[in-house]
Amino acid sequence: MTRRFRYHDYDSSLEEADESESILDALVDSLSYHGNVSEALRELLSRGLGDTPGLAELLERLRQRRDELLARYDPNGLVTQLNQELDAVINQERETRSRALQATGEEEHLLADLELDALPAGLGERIRELSQYQFLDQTAKERFDDLVESLRSSMLRDQVNRLRSSLASADPETTAQMMNELSELIERFNSGEDVEADFNQFKQRYPGIAGEDENFEDFMARIVESARLTQSLLNSMDEATRAELMDLMSSIAESPELSQAMSRLGSALASSASFDPTGFGFHGDTPLGLGELEGVMQTLGQLDELEAALKQSSSPERLSELDNAQLKELLGQDASAAINRLKQLTDKLSEAGLINRDGGKLELTGDAINKLGDIVLHRLFPAGQARLLGNHESRNLGNLGTDLSGETKAYEFGDPFRLALRETLHNALARQGGGTPLHLVPDDFVVELTEDRTRAATMLALDLSLSMPLNDTFLPAKQVALALSSLIHSRYPRDYLGYVVFSEVAREVDLATLPSAQWDYVYGTNIEHALLLCRTRLRHQPGYRQILLVTDGEPTAHIDPESHEVFFSYPPSQETIRRTLAEVMRCTQEKITINLFVLNPDSGLRGFVNEVLAINHGEAFYSSGSALGSTLVQEYVHDRINRTRR
Repeated sequence: MTRRFRYHDYDSSLEEADESESILDALVDSLSYHGNVSEALRELLSRGLGDTPGLAELLERLRQRRDELLARYDPNGLVTQLNQELDAVINQERETRSRALQATGEEEHLLADLELDALPAGLGERIRELSQYQFLDQTAKERFDDLVESLRSSMLRDQVNRLRSSLASADPETTAQMMNELSELIERFNSGEDVEADFNQFKQRYPGIAGEDENFEDFMARIVESARLTQSLLNSMDEATRAELMDLMSSIAESPELSQAMSRLGSALASSASFDPTGFGFHGDTPLGLGELEGVMQTLGQLDELEAALKQSSSPERLSELDNAQLKELLGQDASAAINRLKQLTDKLSEAGLINRDGGKLELTGDAINKLGDIVLHRLFPAGQARLLGNHESRNLGNLGTDLSGETKAYEFGDPFRLALRETLHNALARQGGGTPLHLVPDDFVVELTEDRTRAATMLALDLSLSMPLNDTFLPAKQVALALSSLIHSRYPRDYLGYVVFSEVAREVDLATLPSAQWDYVYGTNIEHALLLCRTRLRHQPGYRQILLVTDGEPTAHIDPESHEVFFSYPPSQETIRRTLAEVMRCTQEKITINLFVLNPDSGLRGFVNEVLAINHGEAFYSSGSALGSTLVQEYVHDRINRTRR
């Protein structure tokens, strides 16, 4: 048989449809549980989508990256390394002085050598003394100046997030004045004053300190974070090392005025409500040298900043606020690609018509609710088990009905063998190429589709009492409602399906509101009221009528006919049992079948179920929560085929 193929341009909308459906598939449990689209998206962001890692995994990677740094370095080695570098400078100067003394015999070289011997032990004090020392060796002098400048660059500028180039380029007096003015702004801001106008003037006096469009609160958050990192580094050190570095920072401040300004600024920043420094927890053995200090501190700060941003990303839209370049640098290209995919979740669902944006609220569309039911139904009955439902995908036709529809389908195992002779023979001739005798094989068979003209009306009553989530049966109970809706719309479009949920009282809900229906934080299982609402709704429905009652508890509540208040009692009172069975009798008298799907039954519930069956002659199915869906749907199909034809 000649096969013909037709090629056409690639249609990206097919891929987008698959993407939106895969997103909905990943959301089905969350949406079935609470029906809150925003909450479901938040959960999906956390766990990820398919092979795309979620925020939980990315946060774990951040923690691992931080732990790698902390496990590598020992910040206490910084002072040791600085002392070693300073010793090398002093020894170089000492050797030059010694050679000059031997060559000239001048006492000034000997006195300078004695001055070097008299240097104090503390790192900060040694730097103060050497700053006033007249070096003979110019290379040693340059080496010392480079060391001091590196210290200022790495440590002082971190006090105010390095404030661009201002601290490095301005003279000490101007820098001290700028820091004092900034301290005053922070002190006033901390006391609750509005300093925005004064901050704008401050930016004009010191251009480059802050961004042109940056407000004071954002600027404040930035420099507080920098100060927090510096203090966290100090808090990670032992007491002696911390004291050495504090003294060192004072010694390299170039002037007493700048040192005092730095101290004031540090106090102002520490008074901020968001200033909460804790030790980093370094536990490595590699000394954190001056060369690594700035890079390590910057990386730790970026990790903290990214972690906070990820934790605050409660919706796909918030992910757009992340620094993608920083994310790629810290966690790699795959993390950046994951964020790009996750931040499109809402747009994909919206473009596919699965959610509506009503202001700031996201809501499921009717199409999305139908698709949720389809997904749950196909989970309950994968392709290999589809024959249990008639193995038919259309929302209009079936192959278990009574009247021919005029349409056909390829035969699959389990289908009723209503052979479409012409189509079957045509397939055999095309395969065999003509001639007689004609040999048929199963692949040739085509069967006729039928429509079932008999109508059924069903009310599904779901127990939403507090025991349902406690027993982990709440989600299966709601999903079975969605699956049953999908089945009826696809296989039995003329059938009626309604929903009642109940706890201490019952209420009717529609399919659109079913996903958002929640359990009630009240005591009571009012089966009497649930049956009453179901019976009232079915009273005027034609055809076979039934109630599918899903519960995990015996009746413990009824509505008092005189006071119209709910009466609750556990163990159940005889009055509650009597009134509930009376409602069962009314359903029976109106020829409404009650089928019970019983979860986590105890002896009391079994006894009640037996009494219902004795009156109504329906059926009872004892099922675990995980098997509820397949049990109920199969029973509906079985009941639909057999009872509606009597």
